[in-house]
Order: sequence, then structure tokens, then C-alpha cells
Amino acid sequence: MIPRKQSFADRYQSVLVPVIFEPWARELIGRAHPEPGEHVLDLGCGTGVVTRELARQQPAVGSLTAVDHSAGMLEVARGVALDHGLEANWVEADAAALPFEADRFDLALCQQALQFFPDRPAALRDLRRVLRPGGRVVACVQRGLDENPMLKAQAAALDACAGPAAGDAVRAICGLPDADALEALFLDAGFTEVAVLPVTLTLHHPDARAFAAGAMGGMHTGDKLSALAEDTARRAIDLFLQRLGDCFDGTAMTFPHASNVVTARA
Repeated sequence: MIPRKQSFADRYQSVLVPVIFEPWARELIGRAHPEPGEHVLDLGCGTGVVTRELARQQPAVGSLTAVDHSAGMLEVARGVALDHGLEANWVEADAAALPFEADRFDLALCQQALQFFPDRPAALRDLRRVLRPGGRVVACVQRGLDENPMLKAQAAALDACAGPAAGDAVRAICGLPDADALEALFLDAGFTEVAVLPVTLTLHHPDARAFAAGAMGGMHTGDKLSALAEDTARRAIDLFLQRLGDCFDGTAMTFPHASNVVTARA
């Protein structure tokens, strides 16, 4: 049975966050080395996993501010934060028009969001504006579809069962794969000490079928399954599992998740 009543943000939080975004949150924070007293911005926060992980690892930060354009994502983020007793400033805003004064933050983290910003140059210019001089940014951006078999399987399944527009939503996740283009965006926005490093995490889910239902119903770009007839949605999941190939053992899935990690200074 395909879950129908949860929002895509709920499914994103319950299925995708533990498998994909918690490991990447730890990866980014490990590279950022947040210090006590620092004011931290989580840009494109989704349901808040980076903010929660940072609060766990460094409870002495000066402040935590998380921004997303999606009211639905922020609603889930606030609820999960409340459950964890976490205090943070959750802000609904466009990444290209951040509602903060200049030089506000010491550190910014951005997990798998830059590729979705409608105006990437403007967003990075505004990010630089709100970082203090010398402030740090650490971001990760998905590499190409051919390096990410889980996403490639999703795109193929959705193309076949929901149409190319649904498959394009997955391809958009890999919409900024080129390291040189990524570096140029940061340099053009005025950042210095820009470095782009390819990083691949090996991720796992014990129930690939459950993951498939949640993943295609809780993507960055929204729910792609609930509008389908039940048998078509089941077929999409079956096709996804078939396309996983060696990443699927009949029950569980283990797959590489390849991104570029950017570090830079304002």
C-alpha cells in the first residue's frame, strides 16, 4: 500500500532524512568545525536535519537560524525540533533575498539545496552579504545521475510510470553536477579560498521497497506517487527496484551517493 495521507514533507523527514540527509549533515558539519559562540545559518534547511545535528554536536553555538522557501518543510522542521527540545530560528524566505542584516553569520551550511535555487548567483551573493568577513560556508551539491544509481533508478521508474516531467524532477536533483561550474559560481559571488571536493557516501536502507515508496512520495520537488493509480504506483516501485541492479539484494539496498562538497570563505 502506498501511503496517501502524509504530506511529502512528512515522508521526506521519515524516509529520506535518516537514510540520506543525516549522513550528509554529519559530513558537512565535520568539515565545518563549528565553534562555541558562532552564529550559524542553515540555508535551504528542508526539515531541519543539519540544524538538529549541529545542535547535538555543538550545543554552545551562539545561535541557529534555518531558512527554507517551503512552509510545509518548515512546519515539519519546527515540530521535530520541538520534539527534540531544540531552539532555533526557523525562517521562510527566498535564498536570494535573505531577511538578515549584513555580516550576521559566522558559518553557513547548505545541504543539497543550491541546485534548486531559481537564481543561484543572486543567492550566493546574498549569502556572502550575510556572512561576516572571513566567515565560512560548507555546501554539498549532487553530482551527475550516472554517478548516483539510486536517483537514476528513480528517474527511469518515474519516466515510465508518471511521465518525463516526474522523471525531470529527479534529474533536477543532479542539476548542478559540474565542479568547475560550481567553483565559478562561488568565485563570481565574491567568495575566496573556494575548494570543490568529490565525496561519495555509501548509504543503506534495510527495506528498499519501503524506501522507494517514501522516496518518490517525499522528494525535494514534491510527491510523485499519490496522483497515480495504485497499480501504477506499485509498478513504479517495482521498476525502481529492478533498476537498482547490484544495489538491491532482494530486500535491502546499499548504494553510493555522490556529491561535490564546497568550502569557501566570505
